[in-house]
Parts: sequence; structure tokens; C-alpha cells
Amino acid sequence: MVKLRLRILLFPFSLIFAAIATIRNVLFDIGILTSVKYSIPVISVGNLTVGGTGKTPLTELIIRHLEKNKRCALLSRGYGRQTKGVIIANETSDYSTIGDEPFQVKSKFKNLIVAVAEKRRRGMYALLNLPEKPQVVVLDDAFQHRYVKPGLSLLVMDYYRPLWQDLCLPAGNLREPKRGIQRADLIVVNKCPDSLSKNEALFIQRKLKVANEDQIFFTTIKYGNPVPLNPQPELFQQLIALPGKSIVAVAGIGNPEPFFKMTENFLVPVKKLRFPDHHDFSVTDLKKMEQLCFENEDSPAIIITTEKDAQRLAASKSLSERLLKNIWYIPIELVFLFDAQNRFNSKLDTYVGEN
Repeated sequence: MVKLRLRILLFPFSLIFAAIATIRNVLFDIGILTSVKYSIPVISVGNLTVGGTGKTPLTELIIRHLEKNKRCALLSRGYGRQTKGVIIANETSDYSTIGDEPFQVKSKFKNLIVAVAEKRRRGMYALLNLPEKPQVVVLDDAFQHRYVKPGLSLLVMDYYRPLWQDLCLPAGNLREPKRGIQRADLIVVNKCPDSLSKNEALFIQRKLKVANEDQIFFTTIKYGNPVPLNPQPELFQQLIALPGKSIVAVAGIGNPEPFFKMTENFLVPVKKLRFPDHHDFSVTDLKKMEQLCFENEDSPAIIITTEKDAQRLAASKSLSERLLKNIWYIPIELVFLFDAQNRFNSKLDTYVGEN
């Protein structure tokens, strides 16, 4: 009830926000504000919703497929970094210089060129002036950053946060009105249940007003086996089976609920620690984790966190050795439903091949 009242109070401000976003888009559409088109393939991955929709796993999937034959680059704003301007990542870069998500992706793809820039045009200029310039650029979280015109625009929606039930900021979580979806070339509905039926997929397609079935894809998140932040001899399954074991689930991501729900599958008591998205863990935060971890000294809890949070925890100079030995993270990947992976790959290949 309180949340509903707050939304009602904020609704007039959402109308103002929507009007401003609409005017801005119209200015781009009629050419008063200019979108620059580039001579190489540029793929944008973004969303309409504030918070986590699963863009990073999709970005990784795209890079994993394309880098087999092309020299790829990732261009991101680098949200949460402690630097400014254009930076091309190198071997000394970490989450504080390029942001946690670009650092995570860079850690997985050693040959990937990673650039961060608040102004995407400047980032593109830097990439295209490298001695070995990229053959494909993937723009991270760029659906509203229209100064760079992508040749292929992908929009990601969270299955559990449907656009047709949401409002613009601040009453809701939309960055612009729902009709912005019309700019997308491909739509990926992510975090779907494995059991999603064809009928429900068709319902979502109709609600999103997507006329072409070939334009929409449905994916689910697959959680991998826990990985120790500090390599150690114990196997996780043996460790979790010890008497008195429990879990402290730590998440500083946009939408942590699916992650927290997953940790319940280990069938031991779970305590949850929530932090804001891109949270920089303080000494106080680490002491809180350590306190929860070692409440039972005879059987310390296992800390399980997300892959993105693990990057920031591992880089913290305040992380104690004994806490480090008890932290594990869960890698994730995107899985396409309805055997659509090859169809999606074909869309990428066709676009890149034609450009």
C-alpha cells in the first residue's frame, strides 16, 4: 500500500520525465541531434529498465561467438569506475579504472579490446585510431546513448519485470517510454523459466507489439558450479556437506532476487546481504561479512557471491586471508530457449558479414 501511494505521488514527475525523454528521441529521429554511423559493424546491447536485466551475459555470448573470426572491442561507460575520460584497458587495469562489468568481460576474453568512455563518440574515435583497430564494436548499455548509431540494436527485457507493467522514472523503472522498443532490431526476453511455453512466449511477443516472430528471443540464466575466489583444495560439494554449514549470500547487483533464490538450492541456512549495484565494498562491509562467516568458529559459513561482486571483493586491499578462503562465486551464462541459439548466431553473422 505504501509503495502504491508513493507511485501515485511520483506519477506526475514520471510524466515529465517521459516527455523529456520523448522530445530527446524525436530530436535524434529528425536529425537535430546527430547520431554518427561508423564504417564497421557496431552492435548495441541495452535495455529500457533501470537495474539488472542480464545484459552482461548476453554481451559475453556475443563476443564469444564473434571473436572466433573477428577482432572485437567492447565499448562501455565503465559505470562505477574511479577514473574519467577515455581509457583503453591494459594488463594493469582493474575494476576501479574501467568498471566492474568491463573488467569481468576483459578477464574472460584476453584478446578483447576494452575501452571505457562517458562519451561514446570519443571512445569510438580512440578505438578506430588504434594501430590494430577492431573489426566489430559491441556497445554496452547503450540503448539510450544515441550519439553513436549502432547497425544492430539489441534490447534486453527481464521476464519478471515486463515493460507493459512499468512506468517511467521515478514512479517506475523505465529510462524512457515503452515505445522506445521500436528502435530495437532484436529483443531478448531474459531470465525466463526453463519451462516457458510457446503460448506464453507468444503472449509476451504480442504484449511487446513485436510483429515479426523472428525478431524476438527468449533466454534463461544457467548458474554454474561455485568457483573459489582463492584456489583451495576443498571441493565445494564436500565443504557444503559438513555438519553445521550455512551460506552468507552477498549481492551488489541490480536485481539480486534470482541469485538469492538460487542459493536456497544448496539446502542449508542462508543469510542474505544486499548492497547497491556496483557497490564498492568498504572495511565495514567486509567486517560484517567476516562476522557472519565466523559466527560458528567450528564450522564457518560459506560466502557465495556473484561473478561481478567477486571482481570487487578480490581487488579489495582490506580483505583478510581467512575471509578470502571462504568466498565462492557463481558464474552464469545465457541459454536460449526453443533451440534458438543458431538462429541468433545467424542474425549476428549476417549483420557482421554484410557490413
